[in-house]
Amino acid sequence: MENSTNQKRIGLIIAFVLLFLFSPFTGAELFSWPAAAAPPVDKPAQGNTLLGVARTSDQGRLSYDLIINGDFTYNSFLLAEPERLVIDLTGVELDPALSTAELTGGPVKGVRVSRFDHNTVRVVFDLEYLVGYKLKRQTSAPGGLRLDFNVVLKDIGFQLVSSVPEIYVETSGPVQYRVDYLLNPHRLLIDLWDVTLTGPALTVPGNDTWVKSIRVSQFDPKTIRLVLDIKEPRNCVVGIDETNPARLLIRTITELQEATWLPDGGGGRLVLKSAGRLPGEPRYDPNTGKLYIRIPQTKLGAELQAATGADSIFRLREPEPSTVEVELTIPRGHDYSVSWNQDRRVMTVEVKNAPLSGKVIILDPGHGGADVGAISPKGLREKELNLAVAVRLKQKLEDLGAEVLLTREDDRYLWLYDRVALANRAGGAVLLSIHANNHDNRKIHGLEIWYHPDRSECAVLAEALADAVLARTNQHFRGIMSSKDFVLPREAQMPAVIFEMGFISNQEEEKLLLSEEFQDKIIDGISQGLIAYFQTPVGQ
Repeated sequence: MENSTNQKRIGLIIAFVLLFLFSPFTGAELFSWPAAAAPPVDKPAQGNTLLGVARTSDQGRLSYDLIINGDFTYNSFLLAEPERLVIDLTGVELDPALSTAELTGGPVKGVRVSRFDHNTVRVVFDLEYLVGYKLKRQTSAPGGLRLDFNVVLKDIGFQLVSSVPEIYVETSGPVQYRVDYLLNPHRLLIDLWDVTLTGPALTVPGNDTWVKSIRVSQFDPKTIRLVLDIKEPRNCVVGIDETNPARLLIRTITELQEATWLPDGGGGRLVLKSAGRLPGEPRYDPNTGKLYIRIPQTKLGAELQAATGADSIFRLREPEPSTVEVELTIPRGHDYSVSWNQDRRVMTVEVKNAPLSGKVIILDPGHGGADVGAISPKGLREKELNLAVAVRLKQKLEDLGAEVLLTREDDRYLWLYDRVALANRAGGAVLLSIHANNHDNRKIHGLEIWYHPDRSECAVLAEALADAVLARTNQHFRGIMSSKDFVLPREAQMPAVIFEMGFISNQEEEKLLLSEEFQDKIIDGISQGLIAYFQTPVGQ
């Protein structure tokens, strides 16, 4: 009995030892001893999180921002059938509040975000077609990745806008490009960067003039190459369409064939004709009194190669290859306008007397020096406002052809009779005294114009000014008023009025008068009022 018991004990001990040796658990786990839990391998650091995906635009390209807080690594690849772009983010958590709604656009049909494994978040862009892309780390807070999809080729072909057809290349956004010429056989190579061809390579038939065919292919993952097989070497220009930054135009150099000056009264017209479109960039230089028109992508025809004489009203020259510059004298007191016909093969520069040409206008900025004039509750001094408006009005009137004199050009005191004497000696066509009003009752506001009651011509001038200024400012109008007490309207030997722009004692009108936008409306109104006055028949 004892031997049997001992054998059982020995058997249990052997079984226990075998269980201990071959068990997958440690001794501590077997006997439930406490132990420190080790973190999972490669667990993302605390705070490294994909916070969101935002659709944006970068210079016309479809872009997305993957907003990530913290450090991460990434890998990306394209997959077909179905087409998609996959971006794996390693070492980040997934924000449970992240939304992928309203992210579709262009080739992107939808965006999906999920945890791929315990250490990877996967972002999938489902695509209409496979398209190239770029990924760039964002250095500014909160950081992350910027995804820029390539633009895609939308269309290519010929368009007839002049006697020489143009080739257009339309993409889904602006592109950069490079042009090379190859000879024997003659070819024009155009590489478009960061552009994807969504279909197979193609060939566009030529137009039987200078292009035999246009071959289009994906030269490398980032570049589309256009090869124009041309019949003979020609000077041509590749440039961005002026009306569409996502459109390239390829055309031969335009030839300027005719340039004719047609005098007409005190002015005339310069007519320029070419075989193709005539772009133009007019620039007037007030110091030289000349208009310069730069015409890019153009050359002088054989008959225009010799420069016109120095005594001519216009001159032509080629300051650089494929560029023509027109220099046209604008006589003093004249205005100009530049226009094109429908197909832009004819450019016309019309020169005519400016609306105020030959008119001498005297502007009198009221007060000055020790005579401050009215002072607003916030400290605006009338003398300074009057001078500021008068100086800007002078420039406007001179642009309209007038000769303008100021009774004062700085902060100086000038006696009223001295102001009138200056105007009378200058022989001005009109005298306009600029003022701002004041009243103890700060609610009073509005425009006033004063004239001498015995001088009907002054009333005509006042009415013309009032109509034009009120049409632009929509001010409250207190009326055209007359008085025999004011020196300037009484003593001036030309039509003269006192123009009260508004009440600086009124808080709202003070704000308006300090605004350059409102001043511009007054200045434009006075200018147009003077034009209307000088065009009014005498006696009306």
